[in-house]
Amino acid sequence: MIFGQIKTYAWQAAALALLATALTQTVRLASAKNAHAQTVAAFNAATAKEERQAREQSEKFRDLEGKHRDETDQIRADAQTALAAATADAGRARAAGQRLRGDLAAYIEQHRSAAIARAAAGECTPDTSATTVLADLFRRADDRAGELAAIADEARARGNACQRAYDSARTMSQAAGAH
Repeated sequence: MIFGQIKTYAWQAAALALLATALTQTVRLASAKNAHAQTVAAFNAATAKEERQAREQSEKFRDLEGKHRDETDQIRADAQTALAAATADAGRARAAGQRLRGDLAAYIEQHRSAAIARAAAGECTPDTSATTVLADLFRRADDRAGELAAIADEARARGNACQRAYDSARTMSQAAGAH
């Protein structure tokens, strides 16, 4: 009988130990599930925060890109306007030069006619070579000055457009770098 009681106590002790082990494992499992749920929640929160920041950064870059594209388009339009103005100025300068050359040619012709008339009257011999050389030099100098002015105006307009485009790109790059 004692052996039966010991056996019963042994079984009860084993059952209690098994129950304590099961209870401990249940508490550990619940704790692990709770820690897992907290880790998943923290991960999801961090992922959501990163996604939101990435979306905001993407929108910022898209806005910067649109602004830069608009600035570049405006710079291109301004450069075309400046080039058209330079071309028109060069055309007006050529026209003025042609009018001046026409006036000079008329003056030289008048001077020649007067010199020939004086020579015919026996007053002197006509010498128009100096005025012809002077007129030719004036014409060539004026033509070259007009060419150089047109080149300089175009280079200035293109250089200004290039500088403005560079400044716009640098500003966009700096704004993009300052997250």
